[in-house]
Amino acid sequence: MPKIGMEEIRKDQVIKATERCIVEKGYSNMSVKDISAEASVSTGIIYHYFKNKEDLLLQVIKESFRKSHEQVMETVEPLNNFEEKLMKHIENINRVPMDNPDFYTVMLNYLGQAKNNPEINGIIAKFFKNLRSYIAQYIKDGIELGRLKPEKAKHLPALTIALGMGIGMQWIIDPESFDIADIEKSYKEMIESYISLEE
Repeated sequence: MPKIGMEEIRKDQVIKATERCIVEKGYSNMSVKDISAEASVSTGIIYHYFKNKEDLLLQVIKESFRKSHEQVMETVEPLNNFEEKLMKHIENINRVPMDNPDFYTVMLNYLGQAKNNPEINGIIAKFFKNLRSYIAQYIKDGIELGRLKPEKAKHLPALTIALGMGIGMQWIIDPESFDIADIEKSYKEMIESYISLEE
């Protein structure tokens, strides 16, 4: 029987090892044996904490999304108005490929599985829905204050995420193609131009 408190430590150890295996070998090319070697645990330990490989892989993507969400909440939520929140959110999205490049590597691996795996598809769909909902919450303030036109707010969450993640995916695949830190200003300007902030 595992020691008290060890269960979460062991689970986290296996999840992190699985993420490293995905980054190094790819979703389809790794085995539970690879994960156990990377985590320095037996395959029995893995099956003790996770129902099967599929269950473990689902936990990896959930954990990856959870960490991304926490970063946004820590930096965006304390700000006072929707313009500040939106611009800070854009900064966060743009920094992910630099600060956590493995996020995009993992995401690209899972996107390749989503069409044929309803559970993975559901988790990714929920992640995108949560991102859009969070942006929609704070832009409501902009509408109520007359700083944002309702017709512009309608698609702003999806456009903000699509532009940011599109930039991130391009840079992860081909980092020499552009300077991702430098592109942030253009990213902000495009969103500002789209919403036509009222003075």
